[in-house]
Amino acid sequence: MKHWYTAKEIAGLPGMPSTERRVRSKAEISNWESQKKAFGKGFEYHISNLPAEARKALQANQIEELMPRLHESKSAVARTVSTQQAGLNERQRTTADARATVITAINAMHEQGISKESAIAALLAQAITGQLAEINPVLDKALQLAKDPRGNSASNYPSDRSIKRWFAAPAKDLAPKAKREIKIPEWANEFLLCWQRPEKPSVEHAYRQFTAFYEGTPPSIYAVRRFIKKMGNVSKERGRMGARELKNLLPFMRRDFSKLLPADIYSADGHCHDGEVQHPFHGRPFRPEITTFIDIATRRVVGVSVDLAESSIAVLDALISSCTQAIPALLYVDNGGGYANALLKDKATGVLARLGSTMTHSLPYSSQARGVIERVHQTLWVDMAKGVQGFIGKDMDQEARHEQFKLSRKAVKQGGVMHLMAWDAFMQMVNERIDWYNSRPHSSLPKFTDEQGKRRHQSPDEVWNQFKDKGWSPLTLTGDDAAQVFRPRTKRTANRGEIKFMSNIYFSHELTEWHGEQVHIAYDINDPQFVWVHEPESGTLICKAELNGNSQNYMPQSVVEHAREGRAKGRKRRLEVKLEEVEAELNGRPALEQDTPTYIPGIGSITPDLITNRTAEIEEPVLITESAERSLQDMTSAERINLYQEYSHGKAIPEQHSFWFKTYGKSKEFSAWARRADEESKIGPEARTL
Repeated sequence: MKHWYTAKEIAGLPGMPSTERRVRSKAEISNWESQKKAFGKGFEYHISNLPAEARKALQANQIEELMPRLHESKSAVARTVSTQQAGLNERQRTTADARATVITAINAMHEQGISKESAIAALLAQAITGQLAEINPVLDKALQLAKDPRGNSASNYPSDRSIKRWFAAPAKDLAPKAKREIKIPEWANEFLLCWQRPEKPSVEHAYRQFTAFYEGTPPSIYAVRRFIKKMGNVSKERGRMGARELKNLLPFMRRDFSKLLPADIYSADGHCHDGEVQHPFHGRPFRPEITTFIDIATRRVVGVSVDLAESSIAVLDALISSCTQAIPALLYVDNGGGYANALLKDKATGVLARLGSTMTHSLPYSSQARGVIERVHQTLWVDMAKGVQGFIGKDMDQEARHEQFKLSRKAVKQGGVMHLMAWDAFMQMVNERIDWYNSRPHSSLPKFTDEQGKRRHQSPDEVWNQFKDKGWSPLTLTGDDAAQVFRPRTKRTANRGEIKFMSNIYFSHELTEWHGEQVHIAYDINDPQFVWVHEPESGTLICKAELNGNSQNYMPQSVVEHAREGRAKGRKRRLEVKLEEVEAELNGRPALEQDTPTYIPGIGSITPDLITNRTAEIEEPVLITESAERSLQDMTSAERINLYQEYSHGKAIPEQHSFWFKTYGKSKEFSAWARRADEESKIGPEARTL
């Protein structure tokens, strides 16, 4: 650092005059040490003439001038530690190289005449104020990486003591120490038995249980907390989470669908609508079941069925709807009863066997494997339910949900206006929602530049049509083929030209020779008038049997009507059981056994002898003296009660008894008698005879 400065360089420094003229005047008055300038006229003044704050300012200015030169100089950022040093991990090598860069930069400043201590202080000051990031961003980043992340300081930069320590250490020791391997304490297993439980106890709760049975000196709760903090995030939750919930924390495989064609794989699932709508038959609030089919390759919703509850019929309806778009090669579903049933999967009579499609199931409790269809529920149906009245999903405020529930039930009971959506309007909204979903950009589909020049994801409809443009054509069925394929089939035995199915009898003379043999019948789920009978081996059509073909007096019943009737009977049976239970609670009473004393509040222990004595005392006839002059105090309790009853039934009341008659009905004696008589009347005459 230079030692001689002109008046222009000194002017404006802390503690110095602001102009050159005043600096020269001050120098003459104070007799500063000076010398003539090497070039030009004038004098230079030694730095020792200046106060301390002025000298520090000059030093800082010189460092600022030096910083840009350090950025341009390769020697200022030269690394002295090999990045290939054996035994160091990536974090250690990065930190060691950054520290070597900082040391090299400070040494370069020291070569310019600045002390190392001043260079360190100025470097940190400019880094903290943000000036270093503007002047020399490379050095600023190196200074941040040089700090050990295990330190407790809130600053992003190391302290001056740390930098001085780096100068004292050899180049090979600039790397921070590696994280020590966690040593499992001997008490860890015993504590984890108390903490890793599905009840998810707190550390304090588990620690109290742990110390209650631990033999030896238990660790402090702070040591336990430090041990838990060092555990892995997944290891912490083992035992506190079940295997299904723990899957959300474990690594997983992403499935690539870029090589699939449309209709290669359909995924399907049912969703209970997160809102109430009006029932199509009776108008009362209920939650319909929505079954959705989606094509994996294009993310296009190809089929939807809305039914009163999840069933194989609802799934078949959605499958028929999806096959109008294209017949799938593979159907990927869960293990629900709507999919794992003979109607769809039976090798002889199942619909999928006639379609030529294969159904495969995901593992139990593995909804993540069918994430495509699970996400569709959120985007399509949950978001739709939140936009209309009647939403009762888990995100709904509990108080608001309860108020809405009361409004709908009040309308049902009192015949008010139902605020819930009608069935026809709900079905229209479902169809509109499907069109909206298929035409909107999907984040999992490829990006392209549209006609407006906007870069965005493709929509399912665009990808579907793109495959068509490239030559792909969907496999579909003609009207007759579709009718044959999608009619559900089952096995029945022909008997004298008749076939019994769903409480109905179908007849055809062509079944005469098939008496006692098993055949396959196909039926229409909405039209019970006919069934189609096929040979079990070749599938050849035998005949078309008519409902009640040999009878005239029978009410036909379709499959859907039969299912509704069965469901209604089940509900009625359950309600009857509940009604019987309510009536038993209202009218039933425990029987009093003869030899076992029974305790009743207000009476005490009741025994047969006690009941007999008390009954005899009340029922014993009492002779009351007719003389009104007899004193009431001389009468027994029974006499006074009988006298009061006679007066109450119209007997003339003497003047001396009028006040007593008015007040006796509120006395303790009469109240005790009335309570006793009431209790004995409840017991009944049968108990009094015991």
